[in-house]
This record gives sequence, structure tokens and C-alpha cells, in this order.
Amino acid sequence: MVVMMHGIQFSEGPIPDEFPERNFMEDLASPGERPDARVITIDKHGAISGHVALWWKETPEHEGSRVGAIGGFHAATPDACGQVLDAACERLTQAGCRLAVGPMNGNTWRRHRFIIESNGRGSYFMETRHPAAWPCWWRDAGFSELSRYRSAALPLDGNRTVSAETMQRLAARGVTIRPLDMTRFDDELKTIFELSLTGFPENFLYTPIEAPEFFGAYGKIRPHLDPDFVRIAERDGRPCGFVFCMPDLDATKRGEKPALIVKTLAVDPASRRFGLGSVLVDDVQTIAHAKGYREAIHATQNETNNVSRITGRHAATWFRRYGLFAKTLPRVSI
Repeated sequence: MVVMMHGIQFSEGPIPDEFPERNFMEDLASPGERPDARVITIDKHGAISGHVALWWKETPEHEGSRVGAIGGFHAATPDACGQVLDAACERLTQAGCRLAVGPMNGNTWRRHRFIIESNGRGSYFMETRHPAAWPCWWRDAGFSELSRYRSAALPLDGNRTVSAETMQRLAARGVTIRPLDMTRFDDELKTIFELSLTGFPENFLYTPIEAPEFFGAYGKIRPHLDPDFVRIAERDGRPCGFVFCMPDLDATKRGEKPALIVKTLAVDPASRRFGLGSVLVDDVQTIAHAKGYREAIHATQNETNNVSRITGRHAATWFRRYGLFAKTLPRVSI
């Protein structure tokens, strides 16, 4: 359904087939991500000048406030940005939300965050990309940073940073580490999915993801995986942690020597106190060095996350900072 409100188009439900620039909007926020509504602004030439997708039915709370997510963002000008964000906040307020958060396509499993600082290093595979002015436009529209993330590069020299005592302690508890088994790829993805559900609930703005969406996202990068760069830890034969890494394909396209991207790390809560996360990262980085990699990227870590402490133990250089933005919404008078 498409309706008009204050000269702005609101679309709730599937986008009609005949709707102008439908494919463009679906690239920003796919139907599979199930947005609850879209807001579209049109310029005097009939082209889309602003677009956002909105989520409020399956979003988390933050400090007792109901969150409305603003994702699928596009704006051609600062005025278009202000107009589409104001309209988005009005719709989220009507839905009973008290905090608008974005850019975030419904949850933190999907596209979210803006780059807010950079040293000019080239983008890495699957990293956020957007016009540099967009964060400033959001600030001008009344949004401020809710959380920050960083990406860091660190040299690989083949030396382990985890003590022998830590390794021995894990071995004494029956912990072993193995590579991804590509012959059982679907079963291995199920293992990683289940570990993600147990290892991520304490993450900022965490919401669970449904299995088909998870399998679809990870299945797309299957051709690019080196099984040695996905390490799965098991304790007495039961999975208890994993680290998921892959080569920086963007660097390869630019003719540069690729770094190893340390993309995801999750450890079952019962195994964290043993230093398993540090061992998994150390293990995969040692293997990468043996394969000729001389640098690793620890990607998009929340600055308050435990994983960032692992990065801090290495001679890491931060090269990118990201922000997730928020704006408090008024209460609806009854």
C-alpha cells in the first residue's frame, strides 16, 4: 500500500511492481529483510531524492525504550535527508517507538553503521560504503552517535601471543580446534549458526536471526572461503566456539596483497573464562602467516566489546571508525 502524507510517499507492505525505481529501493532494503514500511521523497523531476526503510515490529529495546530502526538509507541532498528522516521519525513515533536508530536494516546482522573517521586506507571486502557527507547530514537532522565501532590492521609475524599455559589449560579441558569441513558445509553452517545464537546475546542491540537468512548470507561467500580460515573449537566433541575469517578480496581487485579479515568470533559463555577466543584468533592468524599473509584486519568491533580487548593485545593500528546513530522520539499523546 502506498499513501501520501505531507507530500511524502509512504509504502507499507510489498512495493507494487509498477512502482518507479522499485529495483533501486529493493537494493537498499530487500523484501527478504521484511521492512514494516518505507518512506520515499521525490524531487521535481520525479526521481527518488530520499529513501528509508523502517522496522518496529521485531526490534530490540534499548534502556527500556522501544527502538525503531531506520535503514536502507539514501539521500541526494542535505534537504532530502532531513525531509526523509523527519518523516521516518514521525512514522516510528506513531508506531510507539521511543528511539530511532540507524542506519540499520532492522537488526545488527544486516547492513548498519556509517563510517565516521578514516585514515584513507582502501575499503575491505564487505565493508560499509556510502558518501562521506551522510553522517553529517544525520547529525544535522538531530541524530547523535549511540555506539562506536573500529576496524584495525595488525602485522602477522607467525609468533603466537597466547601463552603455553593457556593452550595447556584448554587441552586439559578437552578443547580441540579444527578447520571448517567443506564436505559438510551445510552442517558446519548450522553449527556456526547455533554458536552465534549462544555467543552473541550480550552484544549491543542483539536480536536473534532466523536460520534461512543466516544460511543465505553465509552461503553467498562460500566460493571465497579457505576452510583453514574458519576455525571451530570443540570440547569433548561438542562445538564451543568459532572464528570466521576470509581474504580481503577488495585488496586483491586493487592489485594489493590481501590481508586476512577476522570477521566473526563467538565463544560459548561457559568457555570464555578459559581464553578460548584469544586462542582461536591466535590460531587462525598463525595459519594465515604460514600461507603468506602478513597482515590481519580485525573488522568493525564495538569499542566496548570483549573482542576489542583481544585486538588490543597486538600491535594494531586503527584505520576506520564507525557510528550507529540515534534520536529520541516524543511520546504519542492519547
